[in-house]
Amino acid sequence: METTNQSPATETIPVGPDLVTITGSQVTIDALHEMPDWQVRGFTRIPVYFGDRKYFLREKTEGQKPYAVRYFLEPWPDDYKQPKTFISYDEEAVAEREAAIKSGRVDDLGRAVLILLYPFLGMLWSRTKEKLVRFGFVSRSITGVSIFTTFGLMLLEGVFAKMLIMTSLRTGKIVIGGMVRAFAHSDYLNLGLFQVRLVWVDVALFVCLFLDCIIRYSQHLRDVESPWGFMEWITCLFRGKKSPAAQMIHNQSS
Repeated sequence: METTNQSPATETIPVGPDLVTITGSQVTIDALHEMPDWQVRGFTRIPVYFGDRKYFLREKTEGQKPYAVRYFLEPWPDDYKQPKTFISYDEEAVAEREAAIKSGRVDDLGRAVLILLYPFLGMLWSRTKEKLVRFGFVSRSITGVSIFTTFGLMLLEGVFAKMLIMTSLRTGKIVIGGMVRAFAHSDYLNLGLFQVRLVWVDVALFVCLFLDCIIRYSQHLRDVESPWGFMEWITCLFRGKKSPAAQMIHNQSS
């Protein structure tokens, strides 16, 4: 008597960009990208719900192109203890995975662009710096670098001022100013109805850099949770709000 071995029927179902193959009670998932938190466990297995059935992850291998990973699911045994956590595999879960990957790529691109401006990122005001956390920039770290950058710019002001004085002594033509005057190649800034002498612009810039460096560095030493950006401390004057340093002095005196 001859018997014929019949292989179980195979059903293929697309789930988003993934491809699911159902052969009898076994499920094979060819995933375009790796599913987060899907790990093969010998113990404390996590159930995977697909459709109206419950499975566990038996094996995970490298997928065949264009798929990155291949998952093998087996039916959940009746004698297994039901854990509190579970995983659902459906089009919504796949869509969330793809969206997270795209968002991560955007973040990586944004970080690559922002890294070019790294020495100046800490000069952004506090609320803006908080938004840079998603790109991997810690507010305290970039603020510390920006304080050093501010100090460097202040030194440059002094260097250019000395260069212009030395040039004046050498040529006999008096040129007074700093970095702005050196790059402008002019003594005055024309604003239409009136002109501003650039030496005062350089003086104002030097004073701002000097004060900003001192005030923000004092914040940095106190490890303030949300450190200020460049010249952000001046908002305390307009809001009638005491700066943390002034508040501390007031508390000590009282």
